[in-house]
Formats: sequence, structure tokens, C-alpha cells
Amino acid sequence: IPPGHDPHDYEIGQRHGLRVISVLDEEARINQNGGPYQGQDRFECRKKLWEDMQHAGLVIKEELYTLNVPRSQRGGEIVEPMISIQWFVRIQPLADAALEAVRSGKIRIVPERFTKVYYNWLENIEDWCISRQLWWGHRIPVWYCDDCGKMTVSRRDPSHCVHCDSSKIEQDPDVLDTWFSSGLWPFSTLGWPDETADFNYFYPTTMMETGYDILFFWVARMIMSGLEYTGETPFETVYLHGLIRDEHGRKMSKSYGNVIDPLPVMDELGTDALRFTLLVGSTPGNDMNLSIKKVEANRNFANKIWNAGRFVINVINQIQKDPCDEPHWTLADSWVWARLQALVREVERLFQNYQYGEAGRQIYDFFWSEFADWYVEVAKLQLADGGDRAYYTAYSLARVMDTCLRLLHPFTPFITEELWGYLRRALLETSLRGVAEEWPDALIIARWPEPRPTEGWEDGRVAEFSMLQDIVRVIRNVRAEKNVLPGKLLPATITAGNWFVSLQNQAPTLAALSQLDLDSLKIVDHLAEKPEGNVALVVGGVEIYLPLADLVNIEEERARLSKGLVEAESQITRLEALLASPFAEKAPGPVVQKERDKLVGFKETAEKLRTQLKSLDS
Repeated sequence: IPPGHDPHDYEIGQRHGLRVISVLDEEARINQNGGPYQGQDRFECRKKLWEDMQHAGLVIKEELYTLNVPRSQRGGEIVEPMISIQWFVRIQPLADAALEAVRSGKIRIVPERFTKVYYNWLENIEDWCISRQLWWGHRIPVWYCDDCGKMTVSRRDPSHCVHCDSSKIEQDPDVLDTWFSSGLWPFSTLGWPDETADFNYFYPTTMMETGYDILFFWVARMIMSGLEYTGETPFETVYLHGLIRDEHGRKMSKSYGNVIDPLPVMDELGTDALRFTLLVGSTPGNDMNLSIKKVEANRNFANKIWNAGRFVINVINQIQKDPCDEPHWTLADSWVWARLQALVREVERLFQNYQYGEAGRQIYDFFWSEFADWYVEVAKLQLADGGDRAYYTAYSLARVMDTCLRLLHPFTPFITEELWGYLRRALLETSLRGVAEEWPDALIIARWPEPRPTEGWEDGRVAEFSMLQDIVRVIRNVRAEKNVLPGKLLPATITAGNWFVSLQNQAPTLAALSQLDLDSLKIVDHLAEKPEGNVALVVGGVEIYLPLADLVNIEEERARLSKGLVEAESQITRLEALLASPFAEKAPGPVVQKERDKLVGFKETAEKLRTQLKSLDS
């Protein structure tokens, strides 16, 4: 625009022979181009214009017509298009380079389906309007001369016109588009254009994580700017998360009144609880629904972490003497270590595949359902034995707790950092100091757990403890069903079959966890006659008989056994179909054998349930 000219007066261009001019000013009133309507509000002018057309006989007909009226998202005002002069960047060359960076594999977009969205944007690119009429932002680096009318473009603020040396120059009042400025972020934050140590070390980075809704507005602009200004792609991977919606799946909006302010939630329920909820409840590129109830549940998980850590630290503080002998690991010790190493391997695999939410869920399940609910309870029994058994149990608790805190740290950084510091100090002050001597001062710089290959013993020990768990569960369930008072010890007879040796060794643990009378507990490999008047339970070939005759309802017992038989037969049908399919030839041998072992176990269970039903009928 020549100096001194009003943008609304200036002819922008010609389209199909028509002069394109603006008739609205910035207040949405008719300007001088509107002739007799000048000064009128847009709505007033439209009514007046229509009346004048009717009086002039220019109206052919009138009819109702529905159209979409654009409105401001915040205030709801009707938005009017207005012709104005703006700055543009010819973007096609930059877009072509950014397209090639993804097509060649230099940059990967996760999840993969958003690659098509990226291509669609850049293949249909239009010149980029980079100027904005806002109060805040980077000013357009152009100065206009009042004397010669020419422009001065400079990286530093000039004092004179470079064309006529006049001092009467004024900077363009517009600012750069937000995305133009933020597109410089990967390298401008590191000291660019200077070759700083940070720039040389951190650029290009490994991964950019952001929302899928700004894949074009920010990510594509960063790629274009990075390639143009540095010659390198700014990152290797783009990880896209979804949007956070309310519990009903609606977008959070002030107008809806459904916005969840994170600050009060963090004050009430904890930052870690909110962070864990957002991380574990999401999958790449998919929206998630957030409710306060979910955060409350994860507040409870944070409490579980703290209480388990406090228990472990108290145990460590009671260990004052070194062990006398080499370690003898119990079944529970071996089981929890095998399960922990399997978890580390699975978390690593999930991290490599960008499934962070699923990794967090599996860590949650292990910590709560296996470590806290099972191993800690068994550990209390082992600690009561004292001596070497107590020492090595404390050692095992410390090692498992340490690994769990490292795995949880990316998800719940505050509570894990605090707890890990207490754990480290407790270990260094006892005879267990060797566990923590090589630990750094802070968890955030501690090494990530490294996956270890299996050693061959894990499957057997895990299977043994899993059988123990299943037996305890069914006994606890029947106690609850029959309303057996907590603390009342029951006698029991167990036909163990192939699990005879294992269950004999674990009899004290089994009795304690199931509230059985250890002195009256009988574990045999087989029975000549079934005990009369007992409730019979079946777990994978193991039969458990509990003398609850006075509490047994024949019809309820028949229904329970029938339900178990239906479930067992359903599993048999499923496994037989699976093993008859190509799975048996294509899957690894150990995997196939595991399914065959399951089939054998369900067949044994089904046969014993049929026998018990016949016995009940008779």
C-alpha cells in the first residue's frame, strides 16, 4: 500500500474483470465506498438496501433461505469477511521439503494414520498469511519511509531509510502469526543462529509430542522452518496424543461449563494422580474422557504406593545383622522376581511401540495386584521367621520396590522421587547398604531398569505360585459366600495330584492366606473316598474339601458347580479350536505347549466337576 493510502480505499486486484473493494470499515460500518449508505451499521444497511431495491422494482421474488452464519467462538458475534492487505510467505518450496522428510522416513508420525492427514495438508498447501493484527507478538521487521515510500527490511531496528537515508520511518504495526514464531522453537530455544553447545547437542531431537489437532499448524511449520534454516529435520518422531474431553465425551468449553481446572484437582487429589490418569487413560491419537472419579481412583493408587513404600522402609530399618548363610529364595521370592522381570520386558516393548498408557496400566496391575496384595502379605509371614529369612525377604522387598519406583517415575514423578529418597537413605543406614551404594542422589537421574532374558526357571515357579493363588482365591470366595466369620480357621482336605510336593512345601503359606487350620490341613496326592458333607472346590486338577455341611444349600451348590462346569467346557471348546487352527503350526513351540497344558487342566477340572455333581445328586 503506498504510504498515506487507506487500505479500504485501495484496489486489491481484479477477478474476472470485477474490481474488488471493501465496503466495511473495522467497526463493521459502511465506508466511503458504500455511497449513500456510508456510516450505516452493516445490519441497518442491509435492511435499507433491500427496501431501496423493492422501491426501485429490482426485487424478482422473496423466499426463506437458510444459511450458515459464521460467529466468533468466544463472544458469539457474527464474523464479516473484510478485504485487507497482509504479508504472505510463498510456502510451496518449504512444503515440498517437509513432505519429502516424512515420505523418505526421516520423520515418523505416530500413530501412522495421521501421515495421510499430514500429506493432505502439504499437498494442498496455499501461501501462508503470516501477519496478524494483534497487540502481542513478534513485530513484522519492515519499516515504511514517509519520504520515498519504500520499505526497509532489517534484522536490527534501523534508524534511517536504506533508500533515501530519511529518518522518517515507521515500523509495520502487524505482528507475526503465532505459528510462524513457535515454528522456530526447536532451534531458537537452543541459541540459534549461533552454534551453541546446546544447539549442537540437542538439535535435532528425538521425539516431538503434541496434540493431533496442531499437526499442521505447529508440527509441519517446525519441520519446514527446521529444514529451511538449519538444513536438518528438527526431530525423528512425532508422537500425537488425543484431546481431553469431559466424562461424557464432550469437548471442554467455558460455554458448556464442563471445563476441569487442573489446579484445584491437583491441590485436592495430587499432581501425580492427575498425571497418571491422563497418561494411562490415553492411547496414541485417540481422545480420552476425563472424570474426577478416575483421578480419585489414582489418588488411591498413589496412597497405595506410599503405604507400600513405608512398609518396606520400616522392614529395612529392622534389619541390623548380616545373614549367616547364602540366600535361599522362597517360592514367593522367586515368583515376584520372575513377574517383575517379565513386567520390565513388557514395559520396554510397549515403550518402544509408543504404548505408554498400556505400559502404565501394566505397572499399576503388577504393583497393586501382585506386589502389594500378594507378595507383601507373604513377606509378612516370612519376616516373622526372623534370621536369614527376614534378611533376604527385606532384600527382596527393597529390590522390587526400587524397580517399581523406577518404572513408575515417568508416570508419578513426585511421590516416587520422595519415596525413593527415603528408601535409599534407609538402605544406606543398615546392613543392606550394598543394595543402594551405587544409586545416584536422585531418582530422576537413576538408570532405567534394563530387561533381562529369561533363565529357564521362571515358568515353573510362576506356575506353582499361580496355583497357590488360585486355591486361595476359591477358598476366600466360598468363605465369603457362606459368610464364614473372618479369623475362623477351617480344616481342609486337599487332593493335590501333580501339585502334591509344591503344596506340601507351601502348606503354612496356604493356611495363613486362606485362614485354614494348619494342624488340621491334609494335603494328599489322591483320596480313596470323598469326604462327606464337605463343600468341594476344583482348581486346575486340585480338589479342595471344606467341612461346611451346615452352611451348604444344595441348590446353590449345584448351581455353583454347574456354572464352573459350563466355564470349563467353554474353555475346552475354545482351546481345542485354537489348537486345531494354523496357530498350532505357526506359533512358537513353548506358546503352543502352554495352551495344550491349559487344555489338559480344564479337562481335569471338568471331569472332577461332573463327578462332584453326580455325588451331590446322589
